[in-house]
Amino acid sequence: MIIGRDVCGVSVGAGGLAGLVAAIPLYVPVGEVRRARVSSLSTDPVSGEPTRAVVDFGSTPEGADAGPELEVATRLWPGAEGAGERVLRGLCAERALMELRARDPLGAGALSLGEGAVWSRGVVEVEGRDLVSVVVEAGSSWVAAVDAGAGVLLRVYARAPGPGRVRLRRVVDAGELEPLRGRG
Repeated sequence: MIIGRDVCGVSVGAGGLAGLVAAIPLYVPVGEVRRARVSSLSTDPVSGEPTRAVVDFGSTPEGADAGPELEVATRLWPGAEGAGERVLRGLCAERALMELRARDPLGAGALSLGEGAVWSRGVVEVEGRDLVSVVVEAGSSWVAAVDAGAGVLLRVYARAPGPGRVRLRRVVDAGELEPLRGRG
């Protein structure tokens, strides 16, 4: 069970960000020089262990919040079998809808991806392995999701038309993460 210092309103161990890095695999783009910001964290209600974490780049507490330039979400998948395309499409749609709702929460487009949404396949490189991903481009969002194996699902969000080839590496040092702070 994880106890101790608070990250995004959730206890994640006496080690703070180091405890988070040890508890759930976090990923960042290869070559990214900025430190990632932990922007979201979900835990199992019984064990307190992290089940989902999101790191992002480009969000700022200063000025208007235009949202992240890029974010990488890790979601632990409990099944012995892979998640499958339906789950990956759900991860993509969830993030694309979140962005549409943030931009126009009362608009009709906030309830669906819209007729202009385009689904495709892509490749996300995870720790040197090329993995086939599900991709949706809807409105100003580009989202890819991939089953990275070993019970780990990854979702990459960027502004459309997307970042091109996505290459991810695992965070191994809590120093790669920004100190915790709120949003502006």
